[in-house]
Amino acid sequence: MTTDVLFDATPKQQELIEAAFSPDYLYIMFGGAIRGGKTAGGIGTLLLYAKLFPLTRWAIVRDTLQTLKRNTIPSFFKFCPRSFIVNYTQDTQTVTFKNGSQIIFFAENYEDDKELNRWKGLEVNGFLFEEANELREISFYKGVERAGTHIPPNGYKKPKPLILLTCNPGENVVKGRFYDKWKKGTLPPGHAYLQARIYDNPHIPPDYLESLNSLPKYQYNVFVEGNWE
Repeated sequence: MTTDVLFDATPKQQELIEAAFSPDYLYIMFGGAIRGGKTAGGIGTLLLYAKLFPLTRWAIVRDTLQTLKRNTIPSFFKFCPRSFIVNYTQDTQTVTFKNGSQIIFFAENYEDDKELNRWKGLEVNGFLFEEANELREISFYKGVERAGTHIPPNGYKKPKPLILLTCNPGENVVKGRFYDKWKKGTLPPGHAYLQARIYDNPHIPPDYLESLNSLPKYQYNVFVEGNWE
């Protein structure tokens, strides 16, 4: 008899899962460099929530639908066991699972919707803001507004509101609200920053890691070493 593994976490991703399921944190930023396993960690954490809390609803946000289709959606289907999925409706970009939970792939589309009208009426239990350094800060606050608004029917348990963010170094909410305060030791209650770099990902081939030495010093310091400064 074989058993599907919903998500096989690395030690750093396990830290993310523990923080996400802790009552202490509502807003968790994970990453800060390339190839640290941040996408898999974020998607895996949402999958665990969707599995453990039937009839809940979650959203994965990126800047455009094209980016979702090119990067995030293929990653999602790489990590999610097909046996857990009942349906994927491409018209609404919604995945429905066997227990009634759903994940929605949601495009920010700020250039076409500066009033953020697409967010109105969006009822979810939580978000994953993928590559939050590429998103508008106002979208994060829309997420704060909408997370926790979905009430599972039939008396099923409602989880805490949750917002996960993955990132590379950037200058918007990921730096001002998370990194700068983490570095100063002044993160407010409910917030966490978990740094994940390429060295935290045991699946990286050694020859790829060695090839990054040819990057210019600035790119190497920022995207490999995770140097925000």
